[in-house]
Amino acid sequence: MAQPKQMDLQSQIEETMEKLTHYCLYLTKNKWDSEEITQEAVLKTLTNYPEETFPPPVSLLKKIAYHAWIDRIRKQKKEELVPEIQDETPAVRQDNEQQMEQLRKLTPKQLIVFVLKEAFHFQSAEIADLLELKESAVKALLHRGRMNIQTETMHPLVQSSWDNVKQEEFFELVELSLNKGDPAGIIRILPRLFHIPKPYLQKNTNPYMAAA
Repeated sequence: MAQPKQMDLQSQIEETMEKLTHYCLYLTKNKWDSEEITQEAVLKTLTNYPEETFPPPVSLLKKIAYHAWIDRIRKQKKEELVPEIQDETPAVRQDNEQQMEQLRKLTPKQLIVFVLKEAFHFQSAEIADLLELKESAVKALLHRGRMNIQTETMHPLVQSSWDNVKQEEFFELVELSLNKGDPAGIIRILPRLFHIPKPYLQKNTNPYMAAA
């Protein structure tokens, strides 16, 4: 007879796989491609993160599946896409630079919460669990961060919030994580910013342990 924990884990895996399968079908609009992308996302997760942390949050699996599908489209239509990509590269680069400049209006904690929420589509509850904060605190950081981004000038307290953080290295790491579509690099710096003990992260953050 299965133990309660084993049954809970099995149910969690089944629920996660069901959500991932539905997302991949929506993404590809094709049953065969959907099944292949689903399998590829699971395989990449098992390859890059400890097996005992499976299943990861659905948001991470969806992100992996999305990039796997985009990579497949690009490979299939490489000759057609090359001119288009070359034409768009300067505009895309300029847009990325502008986005990174906007992020400089945030404190380190606001930046982490904003990127996890807006770029990697984490739920507020997932971020709260990851940072050992209350969900209301996460929402407050996100709200203040959005307000800061909308202002034309940097809030006076923002710059001082970076006094104990190497700002340029921090932004290079964030930009790299965004370009790779992988939050692992960001997760790695959480203990320093939020004073989270590593054992807590190892116990509670599923696939993010590859980054700890």
